[in-house]
Amino acid sequence: MHIERVKESTLGSIDFEKLDFGKIFTDHMLICDFDGESWGEFHIEPLKPITMHPASSVLHYGQAIFEGLKAYKNDDNQVNIFRLQSNIARFNESATRMQMPSLDPDKTLLAIKKYVALEKDFIPTKEQGSLYLRPFMISTDHTLKAVSSKKFRFMVIACPVGFYYDKPLNIFLEQTHRRAARGGVGFAKAAGNYAASFYPTELARDKGYDQILWTDITNGCTLEELGSANFFYVKDGAVHTPEIHDSILKGITRDSVIQLAKAKGLDVIEGSTSAADFKKDLAEGNIECMFATGTAAAITYVNSITIGSDAFEVDSNHYQPILDLKEDLDSVKFLKNKEFHHWNVVVD
Repeated sequence: MHIERVKESTLGSIDFEKLDFGKIFTDHMLICDFDGESWGEFHIEPLKPITMHPASSVLHYGQAIFEGLKAYKNDDNQVNIFRLQSNIARFNESATRMQMPSLDPDKTLLAIKKYVALEKDFIPTKEQGSLYLRPFMISTDHTLKAVSSKKFRFMVIACPVGFYYDKPLNIFLEQTHRRAARGGVGFAKAAGNYAASFYPTELARDKGYDQILWTDITNGCTLEELGSANFFYVKDGAVHTPEIHDSILKGITRDSVIQLAKAKGLDVIEGSTSAADFKKDLAEGNIECMFATGTAAAITYVNSITIGSDAFEVDSNHYQPILDLKEDLDSVKFLKNKEFHHWNVVVD
């Protein structure tokens, strides 16, 4: 792989105690172009703006996908990329749905591994955070015709980040606006999915909420997911989460939590939960804990939810089984868990 290194690093200018999510970047970017028939070679360049023709189809038709994953550094300075294989697989699923070319999983894994090795000094300590990796693909044909592009660019950029949420969440059950429809692209990490969510999310934030809990497209009666995370709750000691279908993102942290919970002997129920039943359980005090999972969120507690005009509080962040799950998840990320070590890609 060709690597063009920066002449002067920005590393020394970073205050790792004050990391604003997604605003501080490493020195380099990973690039690979698709010419309409095949992928070229991966290469690494200094981070810089990219030039685009104003007719680039991504600017007009939104043919773009992305992923989010993290690299961690443990106390022995070992570097680990958490569940990289799963992120590449999900990226390719998104690509297929958005009529974009798939990546070779093995070549992509090796390229990202080399990229992280180059940028490893940007990885914060465990106490400070992690290195957030953003792979993405955009369409690059120069045409205003509303057809799929033939040419594409794949890139990875990276940010040292702190913790996305520093307190439990206060969320609002959204039953007016919808995130995704069955048969649509809700399961894909397509750029437009997120742009469409900004307006209702901002309305909720104006009212003091941190996030929206989305409901189904049909009548807004069934729980789905948060704006940037999957949703879980605990009832009668069992861990519940909405089942995956094509309007819910197949969260990798979600899957990790489910597997870790089952390994601990916890009952996990993936199913449909109606808003009415959930509201009744909240009112009767049957909900023991609520939390969100995601690459950025990791496991973040939800301490309050508003449904209609009724607000409910749950003391989620003192629920010991989920506290234990958070520790288990960290033990994998920081290479202390042998049972789930296969999730890790250790960087030499």
